[in-house]
Amino acid sequence: MTASDLAAAPFQAASALRHARVFHPVGVLAHGIIERVAAPGDGLPVTDSDNVKARLSKGIGTPGPIPDVIGLALRLPPEPFAPTPWDILLASAGSGPLTRIAGLRPVTGWTGSTMTTLMPLRYHNDNWWLRARMCTRIDGFGVSTDAVRRRLRTGPLEFDIDQACGTAPFTPLARLSLRGVITPAHDVAFDPVLHTAPEVTLAPGWLSGLRAQAYARSRRGRHAS
Repeated sequence: MTASDLAAAPFQAASALRHARVFHPVGVLAHGIIERVAAPGDGLPVTDSDNVKARLSKGIGTPGPIPDVIGLALRLPPEPFAPTPWDILLASAGSGPLTRIAGLRPVTGWTGSTMTTLMPLRYHNDNWWLRARMCTRIDGFGVSTDAVRRRLRTGPLEFDIDQACGTAPFTPLARLSLRGVITPAHDVAFDPVLHTAPEVTLAPGWLSGLRAQAYARSRRGRHAS
């Protein structure tokens, strides 16, 4: 058994006990569209698609509207000749050069809260970051997933998606619009290590290996594919 196996084993045990994800166990799965607003070739290779899957979630799984770390998982369909879709995970954190890494934080509302990738995306020899911010208003205090589900029944949820290269400021990349809820029977096992765009990898490599083991053990523990 390797060191990565030993480090990842608790994720399998915890998932088996909870019969759910270790982190972000409570969420809403939705479908939608993404439209690129950055110029072609400017930054990360996000393209227009009307077949996006996304999951809005609570990191710890606090009940009801109680504040929590919130997350957004995206699955973009594979580009032509690409072997897999592209999974992107974001969580509520700061947007500065340091707080992108160390700023994981709970929030008291969905609207306006920023979520960023906690590991940089390596693309064309540069490190890139992504940031998402919900623009649609969800009334009420807190971060209830039931409120997200109710809002999706009445209209789309809109997000601004921004990108930053290294420590540079964020600039607009795309617009995400979630249009409806997907039933729990069609849950998605997001994995940003296995499922990525051509020439895009998570950095650093050693941490990507550990995360790959953790995702695999978590799926095994909850019997997800």
